[in-house]
Amino acid sequence: MSTILAFITSIILSIYTTILAFAPTPTYIEGVDIQPASFLPNQARNQNEKTISNLIYRGLFKYDIYGAIIPDLAETWSVSDDGLVYTIKIKDNQYWTSGKKITADDLIYTSFNVDDLTGVATDKVDDLTVRFTLPNKYSPFLSLLTIGIMPTQAVEKNNPLSPISNGDFRIARIQRTGKLLKQITLVTTSSKYEIKKIVFRYYSNDDELATAARLGEIQAFLSPTEHIVDNFYDHKFPIQGIYYALFFNLRNDKLKDVLVRQKLEKVLPIDQLIVPYGISAQGPISRSLFTDRAVEVDKYDDKFKENLGDINLTITVPDIDAHKQLAKEVQALWESSLGIHVNIKVVKPEDIVDQVVNPRDFEVLLYGQEVGRDPDRYVLWHSAQKNPPGLNITGFDQVRADRALEAGRDELDNEKRVVHYNEFQKTLTEQVPAIFLYHPFTHYYVSKYFNGIGEKYTHTYSDRFLDFANWHLTKTN
Repeated sequence: MSTILAFITSIILSIYTTILAFAPTPTYIEGVDIQPASFLPNQARNQNEKTISNLIYRGLFKYDIYGAIIPDLAETWSVSDDGLVYTIKIKDNQYWTSGKKITADDLIYTSFNVDDLTGVATDKVDDLTVRFTLPNKYSPFLSLLTIGIMPTQAVEKNNPLSPISNGDFRIARIQRTGKLLKQITLVTTSSKYEIKKIVFRYYSNDDELATAARLGEIQAFLSPTEHIVDNFYDHKFPIQGIYYALFFNLRNDKLKDVLVRQKLEKVLPIDQLIVPYGISAQGPISRSLFTDRAVEVDKYDDKFKENLGDINLTITVPDIDAHKQLAKEVQALWESSLGIHVNIKVVKPEDIVDQVVNPRDFEVLLYGQEVGRDPDRYVLWHSAQKNPPGLNITGFDQVRADRALEAGRDELDNEKRVVHYNEFQKTLTEQVPAIFLYHPFTHYYVSKYFNGIGEKYTHTYSDRFLDFANWHLTKTN
């Protein structure tokens, strides 16, 4: 396609998408209670920003409904024998909404503006090919390339809420009430979607979302709590990119003895405790092809009781009703089964990081951590990360685990990686620096008139749209 023809086509598409924004076409309307600041892939932070960014941008790679990484803009790729050089060619004739062709220059620009790619050298091989050179072997590298590709000068020149993009959907209309966003409309011209329009309407809080659903203003909303809304189904799904656990501060003399930690774990019927909150977390690498099924994660023994003597423990917990309730249940079990005294310390959620996590000021912490889809857990559990700002908050320090995590990062062959990560899981499970609890549910209320919403691997909130091409609306009023 010539430059002139591409420009004309982009104008026609722009006019068509504007018409679609107002036309009576099959529409999905979701309520949101988080105001966005930017949909640029390197700036999207909250769940609404990331969801819309994923709808309007494509990366070199993406994840399918099974959680497997597959090519998107990438046509071919190769890895050097030493695992340091990745050469990737993008598909030809891929275009931005401005009508310009996507080129290697856009890949290089994106890599310079994405934090995760800092330190990776990029070289232009030709107009469609880029060579990435890593300073060290890093087997999860392709997962970093799932971030949306941005056009050159996007950060400097694009409106972050209405940027030039390259996905199936594009932003067609933004409506405001004063400084606040009232509504954002996305449309698609792709024939693979029956529903051509996605509308996000903005509200102040969760209660307003539920009220809007009851009034028929919206057709769907996410919520951390249970609601009863007539003619809406709760397509509840787990966020498997987050796990909650009871983290032990191994620097504390009360918790240095692994036998004490094992007993604290042994009296908790985790499968029963977590029923209202999510699905069980199967250790540090959970519900993955790399999860070691031979490692026993359920240590509960309903016959075990022991008096541990004069031990006084404090569970620190965010000031969230569900977390406080779970902490109380753990408190009762530890006190009744082990004869210890347990206190609960409640901290405002916004203060947890600065007042508890970073200064490591806790004995036992009920807390959630984010994990990637790749089994790499170096930043969360390697001993080099045990001091702030590292994320190994327990202070876990085991040579066997460290070596396994290092080898897992260096190895490209998945079968060999499995061996290393099995060793890591075995070591960590034996040492019990944490008791892994659950991946949290989010409630996803959708009008009963939408069909085709299927089962899928939901690592993030935005994964609810992975099968959107299969959705259809059976009633429009």
